[in-house]
Amino acid sequence: MKFLVVAAAVVACAGARSINSGWVLPAGNIGTSGILRKDGSTNLFGHDFAHSIISIGPAGIILKDGPPIQLDADLNMVGRSKRSTVGFVNNVGSIGRSGIVRKDGTIEQFDSALAHDIAYFGPTGIILKNGPPIHLNENLNTMGRTKRHTVGPSGMITSWGQAIQFKEPFATIILDGPSGFQLSDGTLVQKPAQ
Repeated sequence: MKFLVVAAAVVACAGARSINSGWVLPAGNIGTSGILRKDGSTNLFGHDFAHSIISIGPAGIILKDGPPIQLDADLNMVGRSKRSTVGFVNNVGSIGRSGIVRKDGTIEQFDSALAHDIAYFGPTGIILKNGPPIHLNENLNTMGRTKRHTVGPSGMITSWGQAIQFKEPFATIILDGPSGFQLSDGTLVQKPAQ
């Protein structure tokens, strides 16, 4: 009986996806969803890329289609673009299709039109399908682009990243001045010093 159980387990394993799940190395971790380095930076793999992986090793990744990807000692991809279609994470925050979250707690949420216009993310900016790229500084702040408030039915995120919960649903800005603004629910919001 024990032989049959072992034989069934071997047959089940043979039918499973035959790649190793990843490696834990001194520089970080590498797996089918991406690379996580000890410094907190990542390379996230897209769905198609993840499913084209045949094998993962400490020095690289072998793909079903395309050349193998070589990794250096810090788990950086050698000879390959650092752009990502999924998002980007480094030691000061994260960038994704919905916006930017910084380590200091500030948020920059993207509206739907911008989210659907994103082609690639990188450590220094965002490449759009239509229009000029968005440049980011070392703190993941957008440069050379006007920022807008993102407003929803229960709250808003200001252009400088402050989250505000409305006292009443669907509040609007009724007064806007150089030092702050007032919402229709009576909330006063002070703008940060420039």
